[in-house]
Amino acid sequence: MKRYAATLLALALPCAAAQPGAQIAVGDTIVHPGVPAYPAALAERGIQGRVLVRVTVDGAGKAAAVAVSESSRAPELDRAALAMARAWPYAPAGKGGAPAEVLVGIRFSKDSPGTIPDKTCADFNIDKAWFTATFPERKATDMEVVQIARDNVQFTLPGPQQMPYARAKDAVAAASIAACASQPREKLFAVMQREAAKLPQR
Repeated sequence: MKRYAATLLALALPCAAAQPGAQIAVGDTIVHPGVPAYPAALAERGIQGRVLVRVTVDGAGKAAAVAVSESSRAPELDRAALAMARAWPYAPAGKGGAPAEVLVGIRFSKDSPGTIPDKTCADFNIDKAWFTATFPERKATDMEVVQIARDNVQFTLPGPQQMPYARAKDAVAAASIAACASQPREKLFAVMQREAAKLPQR
């Protein structure tokens, strides 16, 4: 499996705008497989998701306490997110209006736009099995990888197909998921492109 380092989307806290003691949310940190916090073995089982961590910051800019505010429903990821949030530096509480509590989003993601074209249906089927078992109230089309692939397929289509696809992309995604179930050797993105090509051009 390809290895990716953690990508920090936003960690700087907008302290000047906050009041002392206020709680603010910072941008998600994206963690890809291959770093200690997200072992490849977990990713290979399809385990991924977002953890929202509540951090109590002390006057020295260290995490005095961390707690899961929203769980990924994967205990391994929750523990990893807590460890990451506990180790990070923060703006000292109260200094320059810095808050005493912050919410930190940490997203463990197997895929990125750059890896989607090579993702096999076999790998996707593993992800889907974990997702649907862990989030029974949600649809497979809600999966992050499906949404990334669905949105990027449109840019590969000829002009006449783009408008029909924009109107039917959710149906195309659902058909692609169904097709992948019986075609494990195919690639998810290619299957989605083929399903999109079936749409009438108008």
